[in-house]
Parts: sequence; structure tokens; C-alpha cells
Amino acid sequence: MTTISSTSFKNIIALTPVPMAIVDTEMRYLAVSEKWISMYDLDDKALIGKSHYEVFPEIEDRWKKIHADCLKGIDVQSGEDRFERIDGTIIWLKWEVKHWLNEEGNIGGMMMYSEDITRETHIVMNEKRFQLFMDELPGLCWITNSSHSLKYANKCFFETLHLPVEVIDQSLEEIFGLDIAHSAVLNNIDILQSGKNKEFLQTVRDKNGHLQYYKTYKFPFQGTHLEGDMVGAVAFNITKSMLLEEELYQSETQFKQAFEHSLIGMALISPEGKWKRVNKSLCLILGYTEEEMKELTIRDLTHKEDLEVSLEILEDLAAGKIGEVKYEKRYIHKNGKPIWVIIAATMLYDSSGMPLHYVSQIEDITKRKEIENDLVLSEKKYRTIFENVQDVFYQTDQQGVVTEISPSIEKHSGYSRTEIIGMPVDMFYYYLQDRERMVEQVRIHGFVIDFEVRLKTKNEELRYVSVNARLIIENGQIVGTEGSMRDVTTRKFQENALMALNTELRASNEQKNKLFSIIGHDLRNPISGSLQLLDLTLTDFESSSAEEVYTYLSMMKTELSNANVLLEDLLTWAKSQFNALSFNPIEIKNLRELICKSIQTVSPMALKKQIEIVEYIKSDLLVYADTGMLETIIRNLLSNAIKFTNPGGKVTVKVLGDDHGMLFSVKDTGLGIPGDKLAELFNKNSNYTTYGTSGEKGTGLGLSLCYDFVSKHGGTLWVESEEGKGATFYFTIPDLSNE
Repeated sequence: MTTISSTSFKNIIALTPVPMAIVDTEMRYLAVSEKWISMYDLDDKALIGKSHYEVFPEIEDRWKKIHADCLKGIDVQSGEDRFERIDGTIIWLKWEVKHWLNEEGNIGGMMMYSEDITRETHIVMNEKRFQLFMDELPGLCWITNSSHSLKYANKCFFETLHLPVEVIDQSLEEIFGLDIAHSAVLNNIDILQSGKNKEFLQTVRDKNGHLQYYKTYKFPFQGTHLEGDMVGAVAFNITKSMLLEEELYQSETQFKQAFEHSLIGMALISPEGKWKRVNKSLCLILGYTEEEMKELTIRDLTHKEDLEVSLEILEDLAAGKIGEVKYEKRYIHKNGKPIWVIIAATMLYDSSGMPLHYVSQIEDITKRKEIENDLVLSEKKYRTIFENVQDVFYQTDQQGVVTEISPSIEKHSGYSRTEIIGMPVDMFYYYLQDRERMVEQVRIHGFVIDFEVRLKTKNEELRYVSVNARLIIENGQIVGTEGSMRDVTTRKFQENALMALNTELRASNEQKNKLFSIIGHDLRNPISGSLQLLDLTLTDFESSSAEEVYTYLSMMKTELSNANVLLEDLLTWAKSQFNALSFNPIEIKNLRELICKSIQTVSPMALKKQIEIVEYIKSDLLVYADTGMLETIIRNLLSNAIKFTNPGGKVTVKVLGDDHGMLFSVKDTGLGIPGDKLAELFNKNSNYTTYGTSGEKGTGLGLSLCYDFVSKHGGTLWVESEEGKGATFYFTIPDLSNE
């Protein structure tokens, strides 16, 4: 609160080096400073006696309320406020309003002070926007000065490298250590001296220990006169792109090998019909070199009678009307002779959906076509073959009724030729869907080659048959089909037997390899460690104290105990795999005691990780089961639960019983199991295993044993899990005493 006499206004304003104005209670100007006039660009206006609101008609109602409150004795100030001028200009103000008292002690008006801080505000806002932008940048960003201290880093930098923000202003050596810092310092010196940008590849391990690749760009820029020259850097994670590049390279290599060494002709053809790439087999079929082929188009090599149909098919592929096609046509060999081929073609598109090129497989069928043409031209020759060939030749009408069939059908089916002619072919299929599939392929392509179907004989026996068939077209109309059939039942049974034998051999080899792997690694390690400890003990025996010898022997005991447990599991697993393990279910009256025994076995593991094991089991529960197998199941599930639970966690064992048997569950609060790995847990071909929370290594035998032993009891084993929230393994033991 200030008391001002009317004669002192001009003196006060004259001494004020800031934008300032004094108004009376009606908001009329009594005095203004030169700074006020220049700041608001009021040089050409007479202010004294005019209303503040007349001078500034753009003043908002909120300002008027502030002025009204001040004239009531409430002084207000602000360090940053927005003021929009009548011409739309935005300025930022630091301002203060204070009431003043006249000589009688009453409020005589208001003193207004304001300062233009637009530039400072913009700088702060730009810095905030820059910080926000850099924090949202999906890459690491940092700045170091010429003294190799970290001056700035964005959010991604701190999160990726697991660093606190307090490392700002620390040296690179303090943050990353001597080795890493040395390399970074050399890069920075090179950039500062050369004044040129530099890019290079760096690697960082993520929180799971996986190697991540980063593309880093460093560049020089000039700081303030206090900061000196500085080096900026940005780095982007390119791990996925590198993996994709590698996959693309492998895919391209495999395609190139398959393309170049294929025994049938292969080609990539542009949408315009130009040969872009051809393999050796196609060059041999058509007689041209690869260079000669690339100078030609499909039009140049296609027989004129087949050109129109061929172009229509390619247009349909390019337009997406059909996804793939298989058809016959004629090419012209370099020597001028026609070459019959069968073509399987599809169109590939680029990412925008535009046709890229045709991929064609081209097989020379000239000899086969010559045989077909000879058969058509010579009825006698055809009849001779028809009557004596061991394969079965047939014809049907458009409705699928047999109109002709060779006599050899009787040998393969038991039906005479006369019994079959006039009958619908549907009645001879063992599975009608085979007929439907073949009809669909003939409808699309006009033919089928080596199409396998299952037919039945007169006495309902199954026969596997390989069919070659095509449409019969007369005067442009489809009038039926014709083809040949070959009985491949013996070959099919031999193939099935061979597949079964291969499956059995693969399973046997997998068991053998798994056994050797465990013996060679998991079993050898503790034995090797024990031998080293024994050698150390014997070498230093005379100079070692009793306490040191005891320590060595204790460590040896631990190693050998682990080896013994592993060996027991290994022998048990091997017996179960070869069905050599006896199954002796008995009535177990004290189930709690059995489970407590299993808990006691794994308690050292739990104690080491400070994991609590809780059991919920009624004392009067009875179960009929093989004691050894049940202990093995519970022990393995408990061991796994402890292995994958973080220190301080909890494992719960629960048993519920009803008239049908027992439901066991082992629940942990650990890591949980990824959704895509759940299906692999009980897959014998998977051998999925991983490390525990303290780096424990598994053999992959535990769950396999549990699954086999639960199955022996006729029960079921399953798991429910959510990654990061633990897992619960359930298994049932049916009431075997009633069986």
C-alpha cells in the first residue's frame, strides 16, 4: 500500500526505469512512464485523462476483475501471463498491480507495472518442446562436451542403458568405465578435430542379456561460449532390421539354389511377358542361352495357336482373378520344332499390390504329348495298348458315368469290364471326397497328373490309385473325361511302413541324443568338479587345516549328491522311455507325510532363495498310487516352482479329493510361462527348458517324467500360467482301487 500526493506523480514516473502507469479509481491515466509508452507502442496517443480500457479495448473481463479487486485493496502480481493485443499479437507479461492512497488515506487509484518477457518465455517453451520431442524420439540421444562429460540425454538413453538422470555432468569414464569410455572419447576427438559427421555400429545388451544392435550417428556442433565445442549423438535400434536382412539373405540364397538347380524349367517373367530370369533346365528345354532368352518375350516363343489362351491366363493372374494356374501349351524350340510343356504359374505382387513378376515352373512333356497324339491317330495301336496294358484306361461322360474302361480293371478291382461300364464312378470311391477333389482340379486346370485317390474293390477292399486324367473336349464343348489309373497300393503300404519305421527310429535317436547330451554335460560337470576338488584336497592335504579339508569334502558331497539325483532321474526317465519301469500302485494312507517328505527334499533350494512353501492337505486323505512315482511327480513340480520363483516368493501345494480321485496342484508366484511356450511343455519332441531366476540350469527331464508317471496312473497333467504372475501345475490321480 502506497500513499501518493497528486504533485508527486510526475516525479515518481520520471524516476521509474520500467513500464509503469498510474490510474485513478475510474481507471483514467494520471501518469505513465516512457517505458510504458514505448513497450505498448503508444507514442502517437494522448494518454493522460483517458480510460485504460479505451486505450486497450482488447482487455479481457478477467483483467477488469483484477483491477476492480485492486481498487478494493487487493494487490495482485504474476510472473508469467498471456496478453493478446487487438491486432492478434501475443505477448507474455510479468506484471503487478497495487492500490495507492491519497493524502486523506483513501484508495486513490492503482499503480500498474508490466514487463515484456515474451522472448524468455519462448526460450523456456522451446526448451520444453525440445525436451518433450527428444524424450518421445524412439532412439537414444545424448550430448557430450569437449571434456567428454555427458551434458544431455533423453528418456530413451536413460531407460535403455539403465542409468539415473544424476549421471548428467559426469565423465564418460565415470558412467561407463574405462574401456567403453576410451572408445567413445576417441570417436569424439576424431569428430571434433575433423568437423565431420560419423556413423558406426554399436552393441548393447538388454535387461534379459540379449545382444541389441544400434546404428549410431555422431556429429559436431558449436555450443555457447561457456560450453565450447560439443558432440551430439543419436542411436537407433536396428536389431530387427538386421535379423530381417539376414533372413532375407538366407531366403534369397535358398531360392537361388532351388531355382538354379531345379531339374524342371523355372523362370521369372515380367508382367509385360519379358523373360527376367531363367534357369539352365529351361534353357536346355528351349535351346537358347540365358542371355538370348532375356532378349525375348513369351510372344516370341509361344506357338501361335496357343498364344491367345496363354495371354488370357497371364492377364487373369496379373489382375488377381486367379491365384495360380497349371496348364499345357506349346513353345517353339530354337530349332523351330514345337515343344509341349506343362506350366505351373503364379503372380507375385509388390507391397503396394502391383504385379511384380510371374513365377513359372515349366516341364517338358513333348514325349508324353507325342504318345497321346499317336494314340489318337492310330486306333489299332490304341486298342492294342488298351487291351494289354497293366494300367487301367477309362472314359466317362459329362455326368461321370463310365463309358469305356480297359479289361485290366478286373485284375485290380474284381469287377469285369461289362459290370463297370454304365455305372457312375461315385460308387467305386472308398471316400467320396477324393472324387470331389479330383473333379475340382480337373475343372480348374483341365487335367490332373499323378492325383492319388482311394478306390474300393468288389469285395470292399481299399486300393490306392494314381490317376492321370483330362477333359474330353469336342467342338469346344466338354463331353467327358478320360485318363489312366495305376494301382499303387503296395507302394503306399510300403511308404506307410517306412514312415512308421522312420518315426520310430527318429524317436529312438532323439532319446539316445538326449541321453548322451545329459550324460555329456549335466552329469559330467558335477563329477568333473568333484575330481578337481579331490585333486585340490590331495595336493594341499598336508598344508590344509581340518576345516579346509572339511569344506572341500562338503563341496564334493554336494556335487556328488547333485550328480546322484540327476543319475537317479536319468535312470528313471530311461526306464520310463523303454517301458522298463514297474508300476506298483498301493493305498497311501498318509498322503501328508509323503508330500512333507517331498517338501523336505527341496527345502534347501527354497531356503537358499528364502521361498516359503505352504501345503494345504487334509490328514485323512487316501490315495491309491505308486509311491515312488507320486513322490517323483511332486518333487519335480516343487523343484521347478522354486527354480522359477524369485527370492522371497511363495510356493503352495494343495490336494483336494472326491469320489473320483485326487486333484493335486503346485502353484508359484514366479516368472510364469510365455503363452507361445505352453504347448511345448509336454511335447516330447520339444525338450523346452530355460534358466531359473538364479541361473539354475534344467535337464528337461522333470516335466517329461511327471507327464509319463501321471499317464501311468490314468491321470491328466496340465498347467495354467500368465507371464509375470506365476504358474500352477495341476494333475489328477484317479481312484485306481475301484478298477
